[in-house]
Amino acid sequence: MSTAGPGARRTAAVVALAASLLVPAATTQAGSPELISARLCRKSFTVQGRTYALKRMALLQQCADRLLACELGLELDGVSPAACRVAATDGCAKRLGSEPDSALSKAALRFDGKTGALCETPVFSYADVLSTGAGGLWFGNDTGCASSIDLPSFLACLRDEVDARTDALVSSAKPRTALLLDDVGLGAGFPHLVRPPLVTQIVAATSAGSGVLVGPGTLGVPVGTALRFTGDDATLSCSGSSTNGRLTITVGTGQTAQRRQLQEPWGADVVATFGPWVAPASVPYMIDYQDGSCHDVVTGTVSVS
Repeated sequence: MSTAGPGARRTAAVVALAASLLVPAATTQAGSPELISARLCRKSFTVQGRTYALKRMALLQQCADRLLACELGLELDGVSPAACRVAATDGCAKRLGSEPDSALSKAALRFDGKTGALCETPVFSYADVLSTGAGGLWFGNDTGCASSIDLPSFLACLRDEVDARTDALVSSAKPRTALLLDDVGLGAGFPHLVRPPLVTQIVAATSAGSGVLVGPGTLGVPVGTALRFTGDDATLSCSGSSTNGRLTITVGTGQTAQRRQLQEPWGADVVATFGPWVAPASVPYMIDYQDGSCHDVVTGTVSVS
């Protein structure tokens, strides 16, 4: 019976991930140009794939740790998380954002560039990468990616498969990662992170520009489920403004009440998530809406059962 601790098990999981993604490469030896190219290509898949997976995992875990520290300060000591969230969000965006100069984007580009350069040569090509015949690398057996029209498309597809396996491990080691990223606007880039079941509540005004909120009333949420708020783009804009509206949503009472702020422009990726709740509860909520001269507040109860 194994006595390995959590850290050792996670390390073993990372090793297993790398092994399952990419078969170990043979050491390059003398041989025909075709043989040398095949071995270099195979080795590049191994080395660059492992490097990319481990880099992605490290970046996600570092970001989750920074964001979680802000939330725990609020939840356990009642410390305002505002400044902490801003600093953590800025750091996470630089590492995980979709911009070409983010650390994650650069890691993906290195995987594509270094592997592509060695697997598309005059004597070894994408057809050989897919081939299940003699001298092929057998990636044609990858039913999810083998239909890609060219090597760059195939590499992007393969990276998505790596992302799914890597993010599953991150979700296991740091279960709050998905919700933490969602709440700072970065979650859309990580659909493979595991999220709890969600009940979504759209905050809307009675009509476009009215400035009067529709009161959601009691919000029923099953045990084990999180509650997600998002703003209605069709009705919330007020006073002709399209950039300065905000919803401040508070769930709970006292120093440890959870508070999130959504800012215009509204959209499906602009979310505030609370929970999941692990036991039945009745928790008050308040939604404070401001946009130009418009201001309204509605209250109610989150009923967890």
